[in-house]
Amino acid sequence: MKRFLPLLLLAPCVALADVDSLLPSDLGLGVKVRQSPFVGGDSETSVTFTGTDRDGFDISGPAWSFSKSDTQRLYLGAGLDEWDHERGDSEQLRDMHELDRAINLRVGAAWKLASGVVNAEVGQDVAAHKGAQAKARYTLNSLSEQVSLRPYVEGQWLSSDLTDYYVGVDADEAKAGRPAYQADDGLALKAGIRLEKPLTGKWALVGEVDATRYDAAITDSPIVEKGTLWGGKLGLSYQWR
Repeated sequence: MKRFLPLLLLAPCVALADVDSLLPSDLGLGVKVRQSPFVGGDSETSVTFTGTDRDGFDISGPAWSFSKSDTQRLYLGAGLDEWDHERGDSEQLRDMHELDRAINLRVGAAWKLASGVVNAEVGQDVAAHKGAQAKARYTLNSLSEQVSLRPYVEGQWLSSDLTDYYVGVDADEAKAGRPAYQADDGLALKAGIRLEKPLTGKWALVGEVDATRYDAAITDSPIVEKGTLWGGKLGLSYQWR
């Protein structure tokens, strides 16, 4: 029953949601790159959807608002973990158990301040590890008038179900040089900067560069070799409505 609780909580909120807000006003594609934390893992490169932050609330991923004003949003959404469930295709870790891709239901809020935007959200996976995570982010207003250039800093809490799923080592996976390991709740600090530059017509260039630092609950794992990960994305977005 517990694994279906997020869906039950989500249902009445979806019914109250503004249907028009379910449809994105900008659509686009880009390339996303992120370093792998795993021993022998390769950086992950993938195609990602891109869009401009027209409302200025810095809400990432698919989401829709069920309560909104000029300065506040309460929203629901879905998204994937930042973690690579294939462990960077590491040759050294291929004898470990295969992981499934996590799908998170998210509930969050965003508030506009004079100097920027504050976001807070919690997520619950319903497909793989059933773990939870929480994030709080502060995004500055643009540093430039010609181009939207917005730095941000974000604190993350990751439940032990999530961290142990990705960086834990079960007893039957342990071997010489890779002892068994059970991860506890973890913390991370992320900082980055987002770019949006209007091009001709309804097209816009969208980009982002970020760095995430994880704490000892993750970096002490014998299958982790990087505690700080760099990532970024670049793409084009089209305003279709």
